[in-house]
Amino acid sequence: MLENGATPAEDELSPTEAKMMEIAQYINAHFHEPLTLEMLSSKFYLSESYLSRTFKKLTGFAFTEYVGMTRVKEAQKLLRETNKRITDISEEVGFGSFAHFQKVFKDMTSLSPRDYRSQFRSSLPN
Repeated sequence: MLENGATPAEDELSPTEAKMMEIAQYINAHFHEPLTLEMLSSKFYLSESYLSRTFKKLTGFAFTEYVGMTRVKEAQKLLRETNKRITDISEEVGFGSFAHFQKVFKDMTSLSPRDYRSQFRSSLPN
């Protein structure tokens, strides 16, 4: 959870770190649902600006960047492990638009979802 990749024991976390870890865990569990800064700030009783600023400070990622990364990681897994249609995968992982999914996926992986699937499948042993 922290920038260096270390995850301190729960009892070593400050209340702020514990809250941000709880929010990150919520995002990881609910990435397929619509997630907005407004919704999470209300759910966790924090102002949007405080949540945004503190989340980035403690994780190294902006809120939307973290949500996008979480969704792309799951999409990568589905592209590797299933034969589902790419448009279905984009919906399943929580992207509201296929064009947005393609843009975020390519920004994060340097490959389109189709190219990612093709590259992965061609590297599998027969």
